[in-house]
Amino acid sequence: MPNNRWSLLFFVCNSFTWVNAHEGHRPLPTRGMEVNTDKGSMVLTKAAREILDVQTVEATPQSIHRSVTAYGSIVVPWNQHAVIASSLSGRIVDLKVRPGDSVMAGQVLAELDSSELEQLQLELRAAQVDVSFSTQLVASTDAASRSGAIPATRLADARLKLLQDQSAVEVASAKWKALGLPMSTLSAMLNNPQQPVKQNLPLLSPIQGIVTHADLSIGKVVDPKEHLFEILDDRVVWLKIGVLEKDLASVAVGQSVSFRATSIPLHEFSGVIDVVDSFLDPDSHMGLVWATLRNASDSSSQLLPGMSGSVRIARATPSNQNQRLAIPMAAVIRDGAERFVLVEKEQTNAASTYQKQSVALGDRAGTAIEVLGGDLFPGDRVVTRGSHELGSFFAKGVLSVRPEVARDIHLEVQPVSMQSIARTINVDGVVDVPPMNRSVASSQLGGTIQSILVDRGAKVRRGDILAEIRSQPFQNLQLDLIKVQLDLGLQQSILGNLKAAVDAISQRRLWETESLVNQLTSRRDTIAMQLKTVGLMPDQIDAIASRRQLVPSLPVRAPIDGVIVGFDKFLGHVVRPDEPILEIHDLRHAWVQGFISERDFPTIHLGQSVRVRLVTSPDEVLKGTIVRSGKSISEVDRTLSVWIELEELPSFQVQHNMLARISIETGESTSGLSVPRDAIVREGMRSYVFIEGQNKTFERRFVVPGARNDLQVIVDEGLGVGESVAVRGAASLQSGYAALK
Repeated sequence: MPNNRWSLLFFVCNSFTWVNAHEGHRPLPTRGMEVNTDKGSMVLTKAAREILDVQTVEATPQSIHRSVTAYGSIVVPWNQHAVIASSLSGRIVDLKVRPGDSVMAGQVLAELDSSELEQLQLELRAAQVDVSFSTQLVASTDAASRSGAIPATRLADARLKLLQDQSAVEVASAKWKALGLPMSTLSAMLNNPQQPVKQNLPLLSPIQGIVTHADLSIGKVVDPKEHLFEILDDRVVWLKIGVLEKDLASVAVGQSVSFRATSIPLHEFSGVIDVVDSFLDPDSHMGLVWATLRNASDSSSQLLPGMSGSVRIARATPSNQNQRLAIPMAAVIRDGAERFVLVEKEQTNAASTYQKQSVALGDRAGTAIEVLGGDLFPGDRVVTRGSHELGSFFAKGVLSVRPEVARDIHLEVQPVSMQSIARTINVDGVVDVPPMNRSVASSQLGGTIQSILVDRGAKVRRGDILAEIRSQPFQNLQLDLIKVQLDLGLQQSILGNLKAAVDAISQRRLWETESLVNQLTSRRDTIAMQLKTVGLMPDQIDAIASRRQLVPSLPVRAPIDGVIVGFDKFLGHVVRPDEPILEIHDLRHAWVQGFISERDFPTIHLGQSVRVRLVTSPDEVLKGTIVRSGKSISEVDRTLSVWIELEELPSFQVQHNMLARISIETGESTSGLSVPRDAIVREGMRSYVFIEGQNKTFERRFVVPGARNDLQVIVDEGLGVGESVAVRGAASLQSGYAALK
C-alpha cells in the first residue's frame, strides 16, 4: 500500500509544470500541489487530494495514560473463606447442608453425638446434685451446731464441701460456655439435674457463603483435627496481581486496573488498586498488588476463586487522569528528533490548505498519543492518511531540535571540561530489612484461626491484635486459673477460720493450711504469667480469676511496629504452637546488602561512601555508607557481604529482597575530558556523542571512551574543551539520527 501511495504521488507531481525546489528539495508542481517550506504550508488541489485519499481526524481531549501489563488471579478474602471442624470428637447424627447450598453465618451445618459432651453433661449434673445436697447439709448442720448437738468443726467441714461443689459447677459451666453450647440447655440442667437432657454438638457456619466441600455421611466418626466443611463467600473477591520488580515504582494505590480472565476473555472487569503489598518474592522478584472486585448476583460472568488472566494497570491515578489533547499516531510525522503534524486549515471544492505544526508528545494508549506542547488546539483537523507522503516535503534532512522538542525529550547540553573521576567498583546487592525490623506473629498455643483482624499491607503497632485463635489448650489454661482461684479462695477462707479458732486446733493444721495457700498462690501467679505471655492483658486475667469471664479466643499480637507482608491462611486453618501466622516488616529502616568479590574486598572498608541504584527505579541514585561487614568470604560464590545504610529512602516503598546495583569509590582517580555516562550512545561496538552546532542542530561524532565510573566517562579522543555535548536526551537524538539515515 505505501508503494501505491508513492506511485500516486509521483503521478500527481508529474502531471503538472515544475518549478525549482527550495534549498535543494525536489522540484515542486505549480498545479496540484504547492509547498512553502519557509512558512511550513502546503496547498493541495481537490484532484490531488482525492488521488492520495488524504483523510483528516479532529484532535480531541482524551484520557491517555501508559499502563503496566501483569498477570492476575482471583482469590477469596481471608475472612470470606472458612473451614469447619468439630471442637470435640464424635459421630455425625444429622447433616443439614450439602455442597452448593447457601448458608448464613451461625447456621447449623451438622450435629454430632459426642461422648465427651455427654461426659461434660454428667459432670455438670453430678456437681449440681452435690451442691444441692451440700446446701441442705450445711443448713441442718448449722441448726445442730447452734443447739450444741454437734461440734462446730463439722459445720466448717460441711461449708468447705459446699464451696468445693460450687467450684466444680462453675468450672464445668465455664467448659460448657467455651464450647459455645446453648445456655438454655445449661440452665435446664442446673435447674433440674435429675432430668437427663440430650444435647448434640452443633457445627455452626462462621460466615455467610456457599458450601463447597462436605464429604460426610451420617454415622461418620470425626475428630477435632478433621476439616468437615469448607465455605466460600465470593460476593467480593480480591484480584491478586504479580508485578515485575522493574514496574513496582509505577504502581500505587488508587490506580485503575482492568482484568480479563482466560476463561471469559470477552468480559473486562474493572477495579482500583487498594493495596500495594510490601512483599517481594525472593525467587521470581515479583511484587504483589491487590484490587477488590465485586460479583453482581444477576451477572452470568462471575469471577471464581482460582481464575487467572491478564491485568492492565493504568500508571496514572484517577486524580491525574485529566483529559489532554490527543491525536492518532498515524498523524505524527518524524523528521530526525522533531515531531510534527499537518493541520488542515481550509478545505474547499477547489483545494485544501495544510500547515506544518511541531508538537511535543506524551503518553501513548493504543493508536492515540497525547500532545503536551505546540500550537495544536481541540477541533484542529490533522492529516492521518497521506500524512507521511505529504510530510516528506518538509523534511530538512538535518538533526535539528526545536524548543518544544527539546522539552519533550528533556534535552540538556553542557560544555565539555577537564575533570577528575574516581575509580569505582560496581557490585550486585539486595535490599535487606534488618533482623530486628522483621518479625513473625504466631500463637504459642495450637488451635484454629477464628478471625483475621488485619488487611493486606496494613500498618500495625506493637501489641495490636492481628488474629484470634480458637484453642483448647488456651481454654484449659483459663479453666485451670478459675479452678486454682476458687481453691485458693476456699483455702484462704479456711485459714481465716483456723486463725480465729487458734486455741481449738492444732498448730500443725494451721501450718499445713498456710502452706497450701502459698502453693495455690504460686500456682495462680504462674498460670496468670502464662496467660500474659500468650497475649492476654492484665485486666482480662483479673476478669477470668475474679468473675470467671473466659476469653473466647487467643489473641495473636504484633511483636513490632510495621506492615503486614505475608499471609496465606484462612478461617479454620489449624496452626501449630509457634507456627508463623503473619509476617511484619518495619520498612522505615532498610539496609542494602552488597556482595564484594574476593578480588575487590581489600579496597573496601567501613565508613566508605557508596551510590545505590535499585532495579525498580534505576535513574534514582541513593547515597549510603558501608556500616557492617560479614568478615568472611562465602564458600559458595566467593564474595564478602557488606551492609549499607542509606542516607534517605527512595521515592517509592522499598521491599525486602529488591535487587540493587552498588557503586563504591575506591579512592583512585583519573583526569581528562569528561562527559556524563548518559551522553554516550552506542551503535554496535562504536561510541558517539551529539555535539550542538548552530541553530540547535546536532552532529553525531565518534569518540573513544576511556576510564569511567557510574557517573562520568573520560573521552580519550573525539572531543575538545568547551564543545557543547547533549548530556540528557542523547538516546532520543540517536533515534532521530537513525530516522534521518
